[in-house]
Order: sequence, then C-alpha cells, then structure tokens
Amino acid sequence: MAPQFGHQITFGNWLNQGILDPEHKLMKLSEAICWESAHEAISPYYSNRGRCGLPIRLMMGLHLLKHMEDMSDAQCADRIRGDLYWMYFCGVEVDDLKQKYAHLNSSSMTKFRNRIGDRGFSAIEDIIRKYLIETKRIDPKVMATDSSCQEKNVEYPTDSGLLNKGRLNLLKGMKKLKELGVKAVSGIRTYSRRSKQVLITIMKLGKDRAERIKAGTLELSSQAVHVAGKCEEMLKNAERDLKKNTSNLLESIALKATILKLKEQMNLLRRVIYQSRERYKGNHVSKKVYSLHEPQVIVIRKGKRAKQNEYGSKFNISIDKNGYVVSSEVYGENKSDAKLLDPAIKNWESKTGQVPKQVNADRGYVQKKRSTSRRVAGIEKLCIPTKGKQKHPESQKSWFKTGQSMRAGIEAVIGHLKQDHRVNRSRYSGLRGDKINLTLGSMAWNLKKLGRALS
Repeated sequence: MAPQFGHQITFGNWLNQGILDPEHKLMKLSEAICWESAHEAISPYYSNRGRCGLPIRLMMGLHLLKHMEDMSDAQCADRIRGDLYWMYFCGVEVDDLKQKYAHLNSSSMTKFRNRIGDRGFSAIEDIIRKYLIETKRIDPKVMATDSSCQEKNVEYPTDSGLLNKGRLNLLKGMKKLKELGVKAVSGIRTYSRRSKQVLITIMKLGKDRAERIKAGTLELSSQAVHVAGKCEEMLKNAERDLKKNTSNLLESIALKATILKLKEQMNLLRRVIYQSRERYKGNHVSKKVYSLHEPQVIVIRKGKRAKQNEYGSKFNISIDKNGYVVSSEVYGENKSDAKLLDPAIKNWESKTGQVPKQVNADRGYVQKKRSTSRRVAGIEKLCIPTKGKQKHPESQKSWFKTGQSMRAGIEAVIGHLKQDHRVNRSRYSGLRGDKINLTLGSMAWNLKKLGRALS
C-alpha cells in the first residue's frame, strides 16, 4: 500500500463565519506539529505499489486524539465525521470523509498500528519531543523517574479457567483441521458437559471450597491431557497431509497456519497442566502462564492494599521539572527499580542529547555502591533517599528537598496517564502493543499540556 500525505487544508470560510475558534487547542496543536517530518518518518513503512492508503496525517491524528480523549477506535472513526476541530487537526475535508475516505473504520486504525509498530510511533514521539525541547518547554537538566504496572486486557488467571479455555482452543483447532480435510482421530472426548459441571462445583461457595477447587482443577487437567494427546495425533496426520498436498497452494498455506497455531496452543496448555499439578504438590513453578492469548503477561506485586497482584508489563517513565514525559521504557519482566535507573538515564540522554545534572527518584532506586554503574555515578546530584533509619547525608539541603517534591509530582503524571490516556490497561497485542500504548499515552499527555499552554 502506497503512502498518502494529508496536506494542510484551509478552513477559511468556517473561520470567517466564526464557526471555528482560531484559539482552540487543536487549532494551535495542528500548527505546532511538523506533519511533514512525521510523514517522512512513517513513509518507509509503506510500499510504493498498490492503491494509496489513508493519509498518514489522518491516521496519526486519530491515534493522538484517541488517547487524548480516552476513546476507542470505533468512537474515533465516528467522532471525526462530526467534529470540525478533529477534521482540521487530522487535515481532512468533510467531503473527503463522505466520499474518498468513506471506508475509514476501526480496522483502519488497527492496520495502521500493525504497519508502523512501536518504532513508528517512537519516531512520531521524537518529532513532538524535539519541538518541546526547541521551544524550551522541556528542561533536560533535571529528571524525575518512577515505575508502575500497565495491566493487560486479560481475565483474572485461575488454573481451572486456563485449563478449560485451553481445552476448548484445541477442540476448535482440531475442528478447523477436519474442515481442511485432515483425517480425524477416533476415541476423542470433548468433555463439554462434564467440564461445565466441574466449573459450577468449583464456583460454589462453602466450607469445603478449597477441596472442591483442588479436585476440580485436577479433573480438568486430566481432561486437558486427554484432548492434548488426541490433538498431537491429529497434528501428525495434518503434517503428513501437508507434505502430500503440493498442488493447492492456498490450502497448504491455511493448513500450515492452523498447524502452527495449534502447536502453540498445545504447548501453552501443557505448561498450564504442569503448573496446576505442581501447585498442589507444593512445588514452585517459575514463568507461569497467566493468559493463553497473551502468554507474555507477567505478575507484578507492588504492595498495594487494594490490588496486590497486577497482570501485564512493567514500565518506567521519566519527566522533567515542567511535568512533560521525556522518555519511557517497557519491560516484559518484573525487574527491581534499582536496575531500571541506568537504562532510564541512558534513554534520557539519547532522547535529549545530554545527561541530566540532577536525578530524582524514590528509595526503591537506591543502588549498592559496588553495583552502581558509571552513568549513575557521573550524575552531579542524585536525589534518592536511603533505605533504613539512617537519612541521606544531604537530605537537609534545599536542592534535595526540592528534588523530592518534584519526584512526588510524577505520581500524579502516572495517575493521569492511567485514568485519562488509556495506560491503565493495554488493549493492544503483545509486548509491542504495550510499548505502543505507553508511547501514545505519553504523547497525549504532552500534547494536552502543550495545548493548554498555547491556547
């Protein structure tokens, strides 16, 4: 699909009639963003062949507005057809949305995200950050950093639920293989009725619920073992048919894709079977499966009273003294905060072009002297309280107190990112989707602050 540039349009008639306010924040932001640079950065992700895709500026603008207003893809596709300020920001005319871009819908935004990925959105963020640094709205000398969890859009993980869902996924895959002409195996049981009875028994309240959960989970694991064994037999038949079928290319591609998907689901189910059985033997299992469609999800314990465990990915953000998000990192493992400080400073340096003179963080970022990196040791003012009863030797100095006050402000920024800009729950697929979600949330926060300052 070839790239298409959405040119700056003139709403002269509407402005003259007073329909659009030239001081509106979206009017100001549309002038501040360098759309030409963004188009050059995103164009390499498009092919020069085929019909022209939707304008890059339109798709970029919709994603920025989506996270600024906390809306879904479908809501954005509907909103732009009735909001003149959104049309101006995205650089499209009313007639174009009715005719030329009438096919714009929620799937168009999904395809755009899959096309440019997290690197494409990072390139857009770099352009916005460059403008903020050039206009001296971001001060790269002082940095505050903190971490939090970005939950994934998954159900609460239980072994019984994962076993039942994994068994159903294998049965669906085997049905798909049968539709593609693969010979079905004999003697297979689906356990469709019995599994429902077991799940109902598990969910009932009562004094003996723990024993019922254990018995039900072990029975569901036995059912899953039976289905996984039959699935393995059918996969052998499918692979045999795949080697024989060389004439029909489309059928071979569909069969190969189904086999790969089914193998992935079978391996995940066997991991769930293992972890559920080892749990009742009293053995600890590392790297558990918490979701079948998002297997990279990890459990993060932040010590919160209301929610002790969160399931998703860990992220770290760094802001300047004016509250703009300068850099961010996403991790697929629950690293300690002390190990996040060095990558945060390195990322800050790559984004701003200089090392911060002062770094503010909470006591979770305290590093042992023998493990302190050269980058951290080179910071002039490291404003991090010490652990234990002994206070930091410079805790009474004004710069230390000011730095800790600034560090407390990052909690409010994280709260706004989660509540107002969709960082509370990542609905995009994989760890790559978590990075996209955090990048878009950070851009939305920065643009909202910039819009208030300009208007």
